[in-house]
Amino acid sequence: MEEVEGALDGLSGAWAGIPALPDLGLPAPADPLLLVAIATIVSAFGLLGLVTGWVERRLSVAALFAALLGAALFFWVWETDRAAFDWLIVPEAFIELVARILR
Repeated sequence: MEEVEGALDGLSGAWAGIPALPDLGLPAPADPLLLVAIATIVSAFGLLGLVTGWVERRLSVAALFAALLGAALFFWVWETDRAAFDWLIVPEAFIELVARILR
């Protein structure tokens, strides 16, 4: 267990050594929670297509585009509000969308 803890400490030290990204000044999305939900679904379909293509030993350009588009959408939401973005934003986004539908 100490080996795993040492590896994680080394990883966190390496991660802390990476310089921070400068503020790119992107415009804020109109509805960030909706964009997070869309990014999650697009990324999931893209990754699913990439794994399927890997199993079949071929590259799906559409799946690669979808995975990159989903990652770019996540980056856009993260860039506009870095302090509020964490891993809990994904379930919060889906709960918010279900609440909107039920209203």
